[in-house]
Amino acid sequence: MTPAQTYYEASSSPFSARQQLVHDVDTDVCIIGGGFAGLWTARALQRRHKDVVLIERRQIASGASGKNGGFVSAGFNQSMSAIFARVGADHARALYRLSRQGVDIVREETRLGFPGINLTTGYIKAAVEDDAEGIQRRAEWYARELDHDMEYWPTERVRDALRTGDYFQAMNERDAFHIHPLNLAHALAQEIERSGGKIYEDTPALDADIDGVRKIVNTPRGKVRAEHIVFCGNYFPGSAFPELARTVFPVATYLGVTRPLGGKIADAIRFDGCIQDERNAFNYYRQIGDRILWGAGISMNLKRPLYLENDLQERIAAVYPQLAGAAIESAWSGNMGFSIHRMPQIGMLQPGAWIAGAFGGQGLNTTAIAGELIASAIAEKDDRWRLFIPFGLVWAGGWFGKAFAQVNWWSRKLRDRIDDARKKSRKAA
Repeated sequence: MTPAQTYYEASSSPFSARQQLVHDVDTDVCIIGGGFAGLWTARALQRRHKDVVLIERRQIASGASGKNGGFVSAGFNQSMSAIFARVGADHARALYRLSRQGVDIVREETRLGFPGINLTTGYIKAAVEDDAEGIQRRAEWYARELDHDMEYWPTERVRDALRTGDYFQAMNERDAFHIHPLNLAHALAQEIERSGGKIYEDTPALDADIDGVRKIVNTPRGKVRAEHIVFCGNYFPGSAFPELARTVFPVATYLGVTRPLGGKIADAIRFDGCIQDERNAFNYYRQIGDRILWGAGISMNLKRPLYLENDLQERIAAVYPQLAGAAIESAWSGNMGFSIHRMPQIGMLQPGAWIAGAFGGQGLNTTAIAGELIASAIAEKDDRWRLFIPFGLVWAGGWFGKAFAQVNWWSRKLRDRIDDARKKSRKAA
């Protein structure tokens, strides 16, 4: 293994590197990609008595799957109101039910006793504007339209749990939770291998012939021949699969973990679950023992910012002045794949070829349900994957799409600065 670069790597359960594919192999299903989409798909196929071979160009969960915030909640990266507008109420409700099933799949898997998963429940989404009626209406809408009870928190309760004047009311998704994602990924990989599946690391897919009855995936030192092939990943290298790569653009986001804060953490945060504020350029964070994991920001530039630790430290102090000076012990960037419609790409490309990708910032539940849908389609002719047909492979706009996304993010940050200045002015008055 390489030296630890993230908190998850430094705190992960022991695991060993896997061998590279060096010979030709035959299987029922070849899975390309060793993140959560590939792992969940392999597990779901094995439960349906299918033989699987999974190939990963680096190491298991070395991308976004092993570096994300660990939040597991219902929904998609796209807002439910936009999904309702696009596909209609009944279709949108069916999609939301699937997203909740994804949460249940992850929860059930963690009950198998894997070490170091560290499941903790609750997910607060805190308003940064005083809007009690609006937040209550939103909670009622989820209960009425989506049959999902969200707990409304008034300002007093929010500020008792989160000691900051930045937040007002909130909704608490009580059946959401957070986990140690890297430990879960390696636990899933071990279960796949125990059940007879084959996993090869350092094995990139160079190209694939998906037109024949038997699909062929070429790697540097061997071929995989299979009845079905599943492309699993947030995004794909353009040189290997240019048609898939054109439909997704990679986006970097940033996370860091503080040094131990001891008793100081209780002066700021008295809630064990996930927390996200509703700023335009929002923060998302959670306690890890006496530390805080803090995430924020996106960029089309996939290089790690030079002063990332300082930026995260300033963000923490801006929300919680009592934690000013809380040093960041480790910080990292993770690259996510976004489609232009902000929904995952799940379904059939052509007979025998499938895709599960573009999970954006909402991958822990949607990768689980993607694996279930594709496995049930292959083994049982289940056609629920068709619910995602309206969100197919759409050109992501090339450099223009990336530029538009970056400008959109900068405008969010600017709106936050204007809002902050307005709030300070009101306080002074």
